Amino acid sequence: MSGGLVAKGMEVSFGGVRALRGVDIVVSPGAVMGLIGRNGSGKSTLFNCITGFVRPSGGRVSVDGKDITGMRPHQVVAKGVGRTFQTPRLEARTSVLTAVTCGLYASVRSSLVGALFGSPWAMREERLLRERAEAEMERLGLAHLRHVEVGKLSLGLLRLVEVARCLVSGARFIMLDEPAAGLTSVEKDRLATEVRAVAARGLGVLLVEHNIDMVRQLCRSVAVLETGNVLCQGTPDEVLRNDDVIRSYLGALGDIEDAAGGWQ
Repeated sequence: MSGGLVAKGMEVSFGGVRALRGVDIVVSPGAVMGLIGRNGSGKSTLFNCITGFVRPSGGRVSVDGKDITGMRPHQVVAKGVGRTFQTPRLEARTSVLTAVTCGLYASVRSSLVGALFGSPWAMREERLLRERAEAEMERLGLAHLRHVEVGKLSLGLLRLVEVARCLVSGARFIMLDEPAAGLTSVEKDRLATEVRAVAARGLGVLLVEHNIDMVRQLCRSVAVLETGNVLCQGTPDEVLRNDDVIRSYLGALGDIEDAAGGWQ
């Protein structure tokens, strides 16, 4: 398959430990792909391989058929892949508008000299980029917070600021690393609504999440990692009723029945 964000045969070893063992993942445009597994199963390593923070020892990562394997993080962003982090990496005293606008660095074409001396091209580009940032903030309901310092925001709003940064970068694929962690139920509902809206715009989303309810609400397909291998992959219903997944990840039949309640 050439289209989409494709990680095929991913291999990573840290010393004598094989963190990934030939993992295959495909994120299709306009769909949310879930990635679940116990701590230490390889989820973060896979994320870091795809986004350039870890160089794989084997396998290939491609975006719409173009190889991005081993590229540096900023190069991966420029190729259309954005990500969030478990702990938002935002300077507390930065305004929301500035934090979102910083996501545009991959799109900036004007030279440093032109920017410093206020060339017409640089000034025009700056205005267009700011308008793009403002538009994404408006879509995500952040426009009224443009001048608020990010350190004063709730965790739920910080997650949305991170999503906005990905969107303004021009990302066609967004990777969300446990975005619901620490959120209230209201914040989780809002985040889920925005993730659906992002996918509806034709962007592919890879969602790492421990919140099973959010996974089953949002994901078209789900992959389960176990000790660096794909244990199971399918629809949320198929995965959450798989005996191996129940034994390895969810631990007990009662847990899976609670998580899957009301599906039928």
